[in-house]
Amino acid sequence: MPITDEDAALQAIAALECLSEEQKSALDSINSMLNNDEPFVDIHELFRLYNTLYFRDLLVPRVEVTWSPRLTLCAGICELSKDPSTGKFTRIRLKMSTPLLQYRPRSDTINTLLHEAIHAYFFVITSWRHFRGDDGTGHGVGFQLLADAINNHGNYEITIYHTFHDEVDSYRTHVWQCDGHCRNQPPYFGLVKRSMNRPPGKADSWWSRHQAECGGVYTKIQEPEPTRKQKEALSRKERAGRQKNKIDGWVRVEAAGKPGAEGKTSASPVERNGEGKTSARIFNGKRKTEIISSSGKSSTAGQKRLRADDDDDDDGEVLIVEKRVLVECPIRSVQVVEPEINEHLDVVHPV
Repeated sequence: MPITDEDAALQAIAALECLSEEQKSALDSINSMLNNDEPFVDIHELFRLYNTLYFRDLLVPRVEVTWSPRLTLCAGICELSKDPSTGKFTRIRLKMSTPLLQYRPRSDTINTLLHEAIHAYFFVITSWRHFRGDDGTGHGVGFQLLADAINNHGNYEITIYHTFHDEVDSYRTHVWQCDGHCRNQPPYFGLVKRSMNRPPGKADSWWSRHQAECGGVYTKIQEPEPTRKQKEALSRKERAGRQKNKIDGWVRVEAAGKPGAEGKTSASPVERNGEGKTSARIFNGKRKTEIISSSGKSSTAGQKRLRADDDDDDDGEVLIVEKRVLVECPIRSVQVVEPEINEHLDVVHPV
């Protein structure tokens, strides 16, 4: 009869009743690592020591331990997969989540490592039967027996489920909203949040039920900012469409009162008058700056001057004109544009 998780757990627990010399040496090394007050821990070395102390030297080298930057839904995972060369379930990978654990206390990393190591131990002993388990999750009687024994022996806090809900939710940056009546029903209110850009669809186990009971359409309402590599891959038109500070925000749209003039830009100047303020007019999307010195004289920088008949142009477009005040440098008798005086002092007259 095949060995069960419970039998495998009892065998590991029996090995803790009278520690061997190798187990005692591993325990001393573990205590030294855990009491060195370092903020981080070497999970590979710790796994090797736990393998000797708690898991009867059965995990190394059968189990591969790695940090995973893409694991955002749980703190750790132990995977049993087929070996491509034999087609049998012999490959075991223990992955630790970099995003969820890197800013949490070191104890969370250690407890997660032990949690996944227990799964790895059962995979080695019982293979795929542990995955099916008596509770369907692998956290049945056998898991609980061994976890309790290790907790009591080393004063750990191995739990059945990880509780890093806030960290998990912070990585669910792709959000879809349903327009059906389920958007008014708790606990999800029609929202689907994911860490990857995979819209709700037939691949989801709950999809058919949602279609039958609600039938609403999901629309994406939130997504993360693209990475630098993704921005570089955008076309010029796509980049322009993502700009937040567009010329449209500077223009007040109103009807000009002429046939065919609906939706055109108003020809009236956009001005904010007053000392040190900016006065602006828009013409063909170009910008013109008028600098006013403290003596009241002005000079123009930027684009060419407006013609006398530009203000009456039927297309309703005018040139941007900005007025800036010149101030005198307190160190040398030179005039500098007011917003640039601090930079002038830092660069030209450093202390």
